[in-house]
Amino acid sequence: MKLDNTFSREIKKINGDGSREAKFAFLNPTKQAAKELSTTQVSDLSREVLRKYGRASVGICVAATVIEREDRLEYETVQWAREVMRLWTNRPIDTGCVLIQDGLHPTKIEEYARSFIRATSNN
Repeated sequence: MKLDNTFSREIKKINGDGSREAKFAFLNPTKQAAKELSTTQVSDLSREVLRKYGRASVGICVAATVIEREDRLEYETVQWAREVMRLWTNRPIDTGCVLIQDGLHPTKIEEYARSFIRATSNN
């Protein structure tokens, strides 16, 4: 899965200088984005959260959630998530803090994230 060049640069940029400060400067708003997306109405809120926190934060939340639920998702979706997480090098050991806790069946993420994944990949 090849990511869009602009999106790849956005993900690489969040790594900052690799410092602890850079990690938390990105992680705190991303945790907030995950919290706002953690609802059964996630598909209705995603556009608003995307505007508020940006593509990198929402992409990290979606990717972490896809990887957590990968056993029930399509191969292409999981490959997209792995590529996003590969580019996020300044991440915490446990990425559970950015998971979307929507309470929905694991396959529902593909429904609400499909357009985002398409918009951020070259496939």
